[in-house]
Formats: sequence, C-alpha cells, structure tokens
Amino acid sequence: MSDSLPSPSTTPDGLEPRFSLPSTTPRSSKTSIAIGGVIIYVYGLEELKQKSGVDVGVLYLAHNRTRTYLVTEGIAHEILHRYRNDGRRKRIEMIAVTMNMRNHGDRQVSRDANLTWSGGNDNHAMDLISMISGATQDFKLVLDFLPAYLSQFTRFHNIMLGVSLGAHTAWRMALAAQGQIEAFGMVVGCPNLTSLLLERLGIDAAVFGVQGEELETVEYNQLEKVMNEQQRRRWPRALAELTRKDDKRILEEFPTDIPVFMCNGEYDKLVPSRYTSAWLERRKAMLSGDVSSNQSKARLFVQENTGHSCTKEMVAMLADWLGGLYKL
Repeated sequence: MSDSLPSPSTTPDGLEPRFSLPSTTPRSSKTSIAIGGVIIYVYGLEELKQKSGVDVGVLYLAHNRTRTYLVTEGIAHEILHRYRNDGRRKRIEMIAVTMNMRNHGDRQVSRDANLTWSGGNDNHAMDLISMISGATQDFKLVLDFLPAYLSQFTRFHNIMLGVSLGAHTAWRMALAAQGQIEAFGMVVGCPNLTSLLLERLGIDAAVFGVQGEELETVEYNQLEKVMNEQQRRRWPRALAELTRKDDKRILEEFPTDIPVFMCNGEYDKLVPSRYTSAWLERRKAMLSGDVSSNQSKARLFVQENTGHSCTKEMVAMLADWLGGLYKL
C-alpha cells in the first residue's frame, strides 16, 4: 500500500479483491424509513435507543453502479464496528444510512440504462450523469429531513461516503449540501466527469494541447470539430454544458476547511487516480495564495495492486480516519 502516485505499465495478476463483510464482524441493527418516497436503511439506531438529546454522527453511504444498497450495508456494518471499538473515546456516537441508488435494486426501471457504451448503451453518459444528479437530490432530501424523523437527537454531524457511482455523487453533494456535511470519503470516484467521459469516448487531448485530465477546459465548439457523428450523439452539447458547469464548480467551490479522504486503485482502468491527483494539484495551485485554505485536510490514498475496487484495506482506513475525526 502506498500514498505515492503510481505510473503502472501493465496490470499484474491477482489484484486486491473487493471488500467482503467478514462473518466475524458484529452486525448493527437495521431500521427502514420512508422519506419523501425513498426507502432508506439506518444502521446502529437501536444501539442508541436509550439515548436522546445528544449529538449523533450520520455516515451516508452511496453504492456503485449495477450494485445495490447491500454493498454499502456491508461497509456500514464494518465501519460502525471499528468506530465503536478502536480504543479511542469519541465525541459522538455514529449511525449509518444507505439506500438503493436510482435505477438500482428495487428502484430499477431500465436495465439498459445501467450499461456503458461498450455494453451497447449509446445513452451511457446522460444515463450515468442523470443518475448521479438524481442520487444527489435523494441524499440531499434525506439529509434535510432525517432530523425530523430522528428528533431524539439534537444535532447531526453528516459525513458523505461513496464508492464509484456513489463517489461521483459524493463529489456533487459538496455543491448541493454546502455547509451541511463535515467530511467526505470518495472511493474510486472522479471530481471531473467531463474529462473522464471524453477520454472514454476516445477524444485525444493532445489535439488540443492539454492533458486528458484537462479536457473540460476545451470548449464544445472545439470538441465538435474533431468528434465523429457517434461521439457527438454520445456527448451532446446540452449534456456537455451541464457536466462542465458542475466540474468547474467542484474545482472552484469544493470546501477547503473540510476533511476529505480519497481512495483509488493503482491499476484502476475505469476511473484512474490521475483524475483525482490532477484535481488536487490544480486546487493547490488555485489556493496557493490563500492563507486561510488548509490543503492538509485533503488526502489521496492510492492502493498498490488494486483495480476499480473498494478493498478491505480502504474500508479499514476510512473507519480509522473517521475515528480520528471524532476522538476526544
């Protein structure tokens, strides 16, 4: 494992597996609540049943594409167990919340909409980004109304954590819920969807004299000149402008006073870590003259021998990070 930025040439055999909840991890209680027509699952609530009039931490978890809330349920059980039992006294106790993302699990309305371009879905970009937008609205809804449903607590300390599709959502929650979230965890997610998707689409950044991670700086009028008919259909102007606007806001407006822990895999071909590392470098350059900014609160961990996965090591590190944030 390493915090250094990798430059892999070939992918080794036997990459680190995805996190799987150990049978030995105690399961937290599970409570379902319907908020605004969205079913959420709350973990650890029964353990705090006798406590009222106290602060509580709420860890929101957003799962990856083509999966269900059961993925983040496992992560919730593991993190809550570690948080309670790491030997450090905490300022707050914690619960966790997850849900099925839009068009996933019992909310699926179109299987094809979850496919990629290589899977035969020409609408992959708009399907993906609209799901991210919808998930952001769902988590914002729950974040706003959960205190009304759990009125026994006096103050909520919100933490947003996502994996892949869920991590893309977590980046955008920073815009949608400004001032409401105290920390962010992004696992194999991307702050710059324009560049990620344009490179997937086969656009050569060198034509425009920029790096692949900077493709969002290219105006659509310029892109249009080099795109073929299929690429223009897959990346229409209306979608490009919406996505580019949010990417720009994430670069310029993402809070600098909030802890952020980003995890990527060294051999992740789907969402390479260079998008996140480039974002960090550009942020540092933008804020170099701002003495009030605190870049030390942003950490990028790139795990060796790992692809597009949330691993047991990442989950353990995220739990330890959360424990450190709220220790006495």
